Amino acid sequence: MDALLNLYKPAGMTSREAVDAVRRLLKVRRAGHTGTLDPGAEGVLLLCLGKATRLNEFLQWLPKTYHATMVLGVQTSTQDMDGEVIATTDASGVTREQLEAVLPRFTGEIEQVPPMYSAVHHEGRRLYELAREGKVVPREARKVQVYRLQLLHFVPGEHPEAELEIECSTGTYIRTLCADIGDALGVGAYARRLKRTAIGPFRVEESVTLQQLEAGDAIDHLIPMTQAVKELLPVWSPHPRVLRLFRLGRFVKPKPFPPVPLPEGKPPYIAVLDPAGQLFAIATVRRDEVWPYKVFGERVLYHPRSIEEDLG
Repeated sequence: MDALLNLYKPAGMTSREAVDAVRRLLKVRRAGHTGTLDPGAEGVLLLCLGKATRLNEFLQWLPKTYHATMVLGVQTSTQDMDGEVIATTDASGVTREQLEAVLPRFTGEIEQVPPMYSAVHHEGRRLYELAREGKVVPREARKVQVYRLQLLHFVPGEHPEAELEIECSTGTYIRTLCADIGDALGVGAYARRLKRTAIGPFRVEESVTLQQLEAGDAIDHLIPMTQAVKELLPVWSPHPRVLRLFRLGRFVKPKPFPPVPLPEGKPPYIAVLDPAGQLFAIATVRRDEVWPYKVFGERVLYHPRSIEEDLG
């Protein structure tokens, strides 16, 4: 079973537990996810099964979209609903207009300090392990991208609640974003509810629950690798001789070059399809050469098209 699965992870389950559950239900040996969701969060958890685990690094490029409910005037030890309340203040003076005024500061390239309750490593240990021992260690700020930050709803009160929609790069901590916005308003905040609604083109509306998988509804929800890479990379269907060379780890110099248009600002990778239209390899462009990066196909079928169409 070599495919992707758009799983709806429920709140109260770790990402690893969700992967293990899918592995048991579908009887697959290799499975992994493309980006952790906190235990208290719910929504899209994109899984790679079998050979598709080798696509993980490309899927991690995809932007992620979240729907978050932020509570102002309350701070917790974990910046979300799972932690202990460590400070409260009357935030009734915060208005919708004041909140909207600070949001542009958190749009574009920003810096975040990873929270202590996170899976980031420090001297060989996870930060959350140190946090559970009551330790706080220095952490370096990391640059992340917030492409869109929109206020959807605002409920005033002693502890106002705000619903936000965020589209961001991988590595962005939404609970830290909420806490930082609260600090900018001078009242603090935490993320009361967090739902991931999309990873790139893989949206929550098309996700499948564990209950559906238990009912034997898996096949209809599997995403073939070829379909997935077409959403991620430029696609090239070269002569079978090119595929044979790729199987041997050799490069080619196609004409014209590059063989397909490459998007600006992205790593120069190409999805290579075989004559049947199935994913054969991922290739990388170096100077005037195309090199195999990851080869999935196990054999090459002959096709009568002239090799001169691809190679000079």
